[in-house]
Amino acid sequence: MLITITEQEILENSNNSQLGGLVRKKYWDLKGEETNKTTTQVSYISDEGFDKCVICARVTKYHHTTPIDLRRGYIEGAGQACDGSCKKERV
Repeated sequence: MLITITEQEILENSNNSQLGGLVRKKYWDLKGEETNKTTTQVSYISDEGFDKCVICARVTKYHHTTPIDLRRGYIEGAGQACDGSCKKERV
């Protein structure tokens, strides 16, 4: 990925922190454009409101409103995993 910063942008951002923020914003803007081009949106919530496993997409026993500290198999940053049967099938 190539991020372009113009001389005018450098001069308009009076300190390195502001300039770094501009670079980071441009990075995420470009990253978002790339992601939107190559991926499709997948819903990990069933029609009934229960979370689907982020590994195998089976419906879990946890409603999407269940707090994560009351769940088993929740993967922080990814979502709910099932009871582990999807892992057993892959072996």
